Amino acid sequence: MRPGEDVFAKATYAGQYGFTVIAATGGPTLAHALPGEYLDRLLLANRIFNDNICLVGATTEAEGLVIVTTQPTVVGVAAPREDMISYFTQRHFTLIPNFFAGYRGSLSFYRDLDQMAVFDAHPANFLKDRRGIILPIDAVLVQAGDELAVMLAELCAN
Repeated sequence: MRPGEDVFAKATYAGQYGFTVIAATGGPTLAHALPGEYLDRLLLANRIFNDNICLVGATTEAEGLVIVTTQPTVVGVAAPREDMISYFTQRHFTLIPNFFAGYRGSLSFYRDLDQMAVFDAHPANFLKDRRGIILPIDAVLVQAGDELAVMLAELCAN
């Protein structure tokens, strides 16, 4: 936590760790994430978005493991599609046309430089603060392995 930063705690549902995108027959597909993939996603958010998500700990319930984190409080309004595209373009990501993973109609981006992919980019996951700064909240970030990277690069080229 950074000094003076307002944070809120977040806990996964027992036995559920969000989503990831994997290489599957026929192309990339959304899949349920494992605990390690969820934690990787949080580390990627800290690195790619300069976020400040911190692991508080883990506990177990009858349904499975629960991961508890804190992250900065984000205040803003839903970011328009054009602003999200500009945000990622400035960071050298390419919009993956006609492909979504997550919320229907969400945007997907890929950066071949480091095989970084961002999925589920939609207004509920990207806010714009009063200064006009885009604030990512809960996108699905994936460091693509070689097989998935090839699939994503092909989708970008189409």
